[in-house]
Parts: sequence; structure tokens; C-alpha cells
Amino acid sequence: MTKCRQEPYRIFYDMLGFCPNDITLFQQACRHRSVGRNNHEGGNNERLEFLGDAVLSAIASDIIYKTFNNKDEGFLSKTRSKIVQRETLNHVALDLGMDKIVEITIHSQSHNNNTYGNALEALIGAIYLDQGYEKCRKIVEEKIILKHIDIKKLAQQEVNFKSRLIEWCQHHHIPYTFDIDDISTDEHKNPIFHARVLVANRQLGEGRGYTKKEAQQVAAQAALQFIKKQKNFAEELLNSLANNQTRQE
Repeated sequence: MTKCRQEPYRIFYDMLGFCPNDITLFQQACRHRSVGRNNHEGGNNERLEFLGDAVLSAIASDIIYKTFNNKDEGFLSKTRSKIVQRETLNHVALDLGMDKIVEITIHSQSHNNNTYGNALEALIGAIYLDQGYEKCRKIVEEKIILKHIDIKKLAQQEVNFKSRLIEWCQHHHIPYTFDIDDISTDEHKNPIFHARVLVANRQLGEGRGYTKKEAQQVAAQAALQFIKKQKNFAEELLNSLANNQTRQE
């Protein structure tokens, strides 16, 4: 216990409830590639992130399988994806306080990326190598997933707005398009994408993001909110399309 009272051991003991055997693994997990290239002593956290991604997926699958014993494979897969998605992992990483210990350059930190979520996966990789799978599973389940994520609530949340909008359009046989109509940069030269979603050539939503996918998700969410407020929108739109077709004929 004397070692666990000393820095940097104490940081991880307070965060995870155990004292690491190989502290260098945990320090590497918190080292972003912007400050720790592969030729840097100790390296960066990318290899640990790769390992932690697989370990987290296995542990999350185990928890979900036991939590929802009457749900089918599709529901289980969707729920697991909501746990391991970067938005969730970024939130958990901040709850754990990883923003205070991750080493990253100012330039890279300015970009709205997934630095802390990636570091959390790397940390899980470090726990696995340091403690073995069984203890890692217990730590990740108790100290990371169940402590910081309401799984049942998360399972009910809609996160893929683009897929939901596409399903709505296909159900009503209404044409749709997503396009990126502008790319700008922020003050640190990081690209910002602007997306529009058009339903029957009518713009229903727009959004910005640091990736095309993120921008399209924001645009789709705005479109769905518009459709929800306009209760008879589908019927009115179909009538309008039918009238236009009649005029053309």
C-alpha cells in the first residue's frame, strides 16, 4: 500500500481501485500520439487502444448478455455499439478524470476528436496486460461501465439519427439525399464539414461536425425534429409529389 500512496500510482489507484504492477503501461495509455511517437521511449497509446477496444467489446458483450436475458441478437448488438461508441467513451473518460492525465499537444487537443475515449480504451488494454482478463473484466465492469453508464437507459436511446431518417423516408417512399456543401477550418486548421439533408429536394436539416459522419448525424437529427413537429408532413409531402408528377404528365 505504500507504493499506492505515491504518484503516479496513486492516480490510478484512486481512479480504478487497484495499484498497477507495471506503471509504464498506464503512463503509455495516457500518452497521445502527438507527444509519443512509436520511436519515443515508452511509445504512444495506439497499440494499447487497439487491444483495449477488443477487450472492452468482450466485456460489454458479457454484461449486456446477462442484463438483457430476453432480448435478441440485434438488440444486444445495438446496445453494445452504444456502449463502445466514442461519444459514450469520451463521456466516461471525462467522468474518470482522464482529461487531467492524458498527455497531448495543445494543437491536437483543440480538435473536437475522440482523444479521451481512445485513451480510455488504451487504459483498458493496460489493465488487461497488467492484471489479466478476469481481474480486468471485474474492474472494467464495476469501476468503468456500471459505475458511469446507465445501460438500460442507454439501450433505449436513439443514437443513429441518419439511419432512422433513412428508414422513415424508405417507409414513405420519399426520396432523400445527404450532401456536404461546405468545408471550412477552425482556428487551429482542423476541417469542419457542413452537411445538409434534403427530403424530396426540400432541406429539412443541416449540421456541422469535425467528420462528415458527425455533420450528417446532426443534420439528420434536425430533420427528424422537424418531421416530428409537423404531424402530417409525410402526407402533405406525398400529395405535393403526386401533384407535381401530374403536372409534368
